[in-house]
Amino acid sequence: MRRLLATALFAVACATDAPAPPVAPPEEPENTGPNVILISLDTTRADALSCYSAENHWGLSFPAKSRPVPQTPVLDDIAAHGVRFSWALAHAPTTLSSHTSMLSGRDPHRHGVVRNGYSVPGDVPLVTERFAEAGWDTVAVLGSSALEVKMGMNRGFRDYHDPGPQPPGGMYMLPAEEVTKRALDRVDARPDTASPLFLFVHYYDPHMPWLFAPPDLVSQFVDPTYSGYVDGSMQAVGQLTRQRIDGTLRYGDARQARALYLAQVAYADRQVGVLLDGLRARGLLDNTVVMVVSDHGETLDESAVAPYSHGPEVALWDIHVPWLIRSYGDTRRIPEGAVVQRPVRLLDVAATLSATAGLGTAFGDGVDQSPLWTRAGTVPTTPIFSEATKPMKAESKEKWNNLPFERSVVEGGTMARFRPLQRGLATLHRVAPGAPTVDDVPLLKQQVKLLQAWDAAAPPHRPSEYDAETEAALKALGYLE
Repeated sequence: MRRLLATALFAVACATDAPAPPVAPPEEPENTGPNVILISLDTTRADALSCYSAENHWGLSFPAKSRPVPQTPVLDDIAAHGVRFSWALAHAPTTLSSHTSMLSGRDPHRHGVVRNGYSVPGDVPLVTERFAEAGWDTVAVLGSSALEVKMGMNRGFRDYHDPGPQPPGGMYMLPAEEVTKRALDRVDARPDTASPLFLFVHYYDPHMPWLFAPPDLVSQFVDPTYSGYVDGSMQAVGQLTRQRIDGTLRYGDARQARALYLAQVAYADRQVGVLLDGLRARGLLDNTVVMVVSDHGETLDESAVAPYSHGPEVALWDIHVPWLIRSYGDTRRIPEGAVVQRPVRLLDVAATLSATAGLGTAFGDGVDQSPLWTRAGTVPTTPIFSEATKPMKAESKEKWNNLPFERSVVEGGTMARFRPLQRGLATLHRVAPGAPTVDDVPLLKQQVKLLQAWDAAAPPHRPSEYDAETEAALKALGYLE
């Protein structure tokens, strides 16, 4: 009996000491979120797209019969099958600051990017980091060195492809056709094709100089009998500027400038179509959300103070930008043909992207705007603040750099523009085609007080950080005066 008991105890001990069979770790749930394609059109005012004809500021002083007309069939199709925001407004008329607002959900006073050349602070989260952490494969292809890697916009991207080193005298930009090619090449080179794709593509071509649109597109916009000096070069833009300021600009030259600008936008539109066709051929539009937006607009001949530029003013044509969203595959995600009439903030792009992908309805100070098209809820109205970033020679050296420059606030369908450099001139405008003036002194004072409260919370002065390479790029792109 004792022998049997000992044998039994030995057997139990051996069983206890024996290693347990390996347990497979729980499988992570497959990420079934949509592919997200974010397309940015640099320097594209909303009314450069034909689907924004109802919100047109375009050449209202030009004879209707000879006025050049936008032609953007690809973007028009996205709007027709998705959502179009009639009055999306940027917070600064400069590339890096505005893109930072898009991806951070903050306006310039909250993200601290003064203008191009001032990198994104490391403590400002970007929505691309959220997508990367949630399992999206994040890829970016940029058309301009204004968004180069060292500016900090690459955070959250596995693959961030800027124009790279330029030859002597280079423009530090890529034409739209090359941007499209590189974007599709980077997609083809993805090491992980099982994860959903977050692709950010930036087209720079609507920005000056207006030189890259192919002849077949240019011929659709220009007057074939025109024989003046306006050829789209920066030299021609300089002459246009001088003549507009001194009051000698001829109608034919102004029309030619508008035509060349529209041709550049049409070129970007065409390449968006090539990009989408390439993604479709690769099966990447089967469950996809495409968002198209611009960082800021462009002043052409509208202003006699700062014509043919962006940066010195925040009129509607400087900050009124297109914002379109469309679903491919799952058409229930985004409705077809919806139009949001209420003014919205560009800083809400991040939260709206996040919500559309199922990652949360807020990011930074931004909120998801989808209730405005789903009617499933409400979005609180919020003042929309914008500030100019030039002239740099007049910037503050002690307080926030941009405080002396023109600023605006939009609330309740009106816009107050305040110009500290012009003896504190303030004007009130309707958010409507042509930005007509409004004679309402009490309302103007109320909105200027909103601007003053916004400025009171501005960050401190930020010194410039340009290294020699970045300075050369900014000069080549026309950003340094």
